Amino acid sequence: MSITNAATEVQTFIAAAKSQGASDEILVSLLRDRGWPERLIYDALAGYYEDRTGMPIPARGATGGAAKDTYVYLLSLITLGIWTCSAASILFTVIDRWFPDPALTSSYSYQVSSLAWQMASIIVAFPVYLWLMRVLLTDIEAHPEKSFSAVRKWFTYLALFITAFVLVGDAITVLGVFLRGELTTRFVMKVITIFFVSGSIFWYYKDPLTSRTSEEAVHAEA
Repeated sequence: MSITNAATEVQTFIAAAKSQGASDEILVSLLRDRGWPERLIYDALAGYYEDRTGMPIPARGATGGAAKDTYVYLLSLITLGIWTCSAASILFTVIDRWFPDPALTSSYSYQVSSLAWQMASIIVAFPVYLWLMRVLLTDIEAHPEKSFSAVRKWFTYLALFITAFVLVGDAITVLGVFLRGELTTRFVMKVITIFFVSGSIFWYYKDPLTSRTSEEAVHAEA
C-alpha cells in the first residue's frame, strides 16, 4: 500500500469515527495500537480538520530548534559522563587508600596527580551540566510539547541504555568474582560505587518517561 493510499484510508476512518463522536485521543490510541505511525495519524487528523474548517493548519516554520536541542542534549550527556566518571574515580582512590592492596603499588604522587585532574573535571563539567539541564527544563516549561520531542526521547533512551549496560556489566562482574571466591572488601566497595552512580543516573533519566502524562494530551512529534 502506498503512502498516499495509507493516509487516505486512515483519514477516511477518522472522518467516519469522528461522525460517531470518537475523540482524538481514542483515535490516536486505536490506530497506533494497530501499527500505524504516529506521524501518519496526526497528518490524517490535520487533514480532517483542514477539510472541516476550510483552513490550513498554521505552521511555525523552520526555527532550527531541533538542531539546537540536539546540541544541548548531546553536550549535557557528555558533561554528565565527564563529571560522574571523575566522581567515581575519586571514590575509587579513596577506597584504595582505605583498603590498600599490598600486591598493587601506586605512588602517592600519582594518586595526588590523578585526584587533581578528577577534581578539575568535576569543577568544570558539573556546573556546565547543571546549566545545560536548567536551559532544557526552562525550554520545556515554555514549550510543553518538547516533552515528547524525538530528540529528547533519543537522548533519554541513550542515557538509559548506557547506564543499564554498566549496571548489567557490574552485576556480571560481581557474580563472576563471587563464583571464583575472590570477593574482597575493596572490590565490593568499588562495585557499590559503580552501582550507586549508574543507578542514580538511570533513575533520574527514567523518571520523566514513567511519570509523564499520556502523549495523547499533546500532539507531539513521532
